[in-house]
Amino acid sequence: MRISILMASLAVALITIATARSAPHADAHVLRTITPWAPPEWHPNRKALDVPSGFEGHADKRVPGLDSRAAFVYDMDADKVLLDRRADDPYPVASLTKLVSSLAMASNEPDLDKVVCVNDDFRPTRSGARSRLSKGDCYTGWDILGAALVSSDNRAAFGLQVVSGLEFDDFVQRMDDVAGDLGMVNSSFAEPSGLEDDNMSTARDMVRAVMAVAAHPDLSVAASAPFWRLERENGPMRLLHSTDRIAANARYDVVAAKTGFSNTAGYCFTTVVRTPSGRTLAMSLLGAGSTSRRWADVRRVLDTFGG
Repeated sequence: MRISILMASLAVALITIATARSAPHADAHVLRTITPWAPPEWHPNRKALDVPSGFEGHADKRVPGLDSRAAFVYDMDADKVLLDRRADDPYPVASLTKLVSSLAMASNEPDLDKVVCVNDDFRPTRSGARSRLSKGDCYTGWDILGAALVSSDNRAAFGLQVVSGLEFDDFVQRMDDVAGDLGMVNSSFAEPSGLEDDNMSTARDMVRAVMAVAAHPDLSVAASAPFWRLERENGPMRLLHSTDRIAANARYDVVAAKTGFSNTAGYCFTTVVRTPSGRTLAMSLLGAGSTSRRWADVRRVLDTFGG
């Protein structure tokens, strides 16, 4: 049921697709290397990823009062960049990394109905990392995916590697390979959760990732959900709520979204969203100074370009 509803939503949302604070590396403007690119064979909706050349463009438009250190907004219907602010400078992207983790998992075509149990392989790289998954609990791959993308559970992010069937090092390599397949030329990843600052990307590259998740009939189920019912095989159900504040806003049709935060990355957000006017926007905001400033930036962008 969840899949069929979301696929119908995707058909509507994507039908018109034609295809300053300092931080590490923040002052180094990257010279982009544009290479020939085609949608990756492993993605089940390659047509939706056939992004035309307008995606690589730049915009003169500015959004007054924007706090985020980097921003990129793309009109998917018009094939036009609406906003780019340091869009090609790499920064740590915190839990936005989980979008790439989910794509790496999905690219190996695992059985999401298979049950896996939380063990030492579900190992966040920092002690005390937040998780609702307890050792010994057993879940389907669907629920590992939901916990990772809806509530940004860090142990679940490592569970995506377990669900994929790949060894840890092979999975991290797959993340980099998937990023390369998507044309994310200024990105590299070190682990699945985003806890480490070595997970680096750009505002433009993260839009590529969220568009790939939005167009994926399995991943978009979780990436668009305002909440997730976590069905434990050996315990009562847990209700997880989305970290995305616009997911429950009836004015917007969120096709995919992900938040992120770390002390170095600041407050980040990326989404594909259909506005009340019917416009489909893909955007990434990196490095806002607080959660309130992040959501204020999201509102500024939607108010500016959502009409």
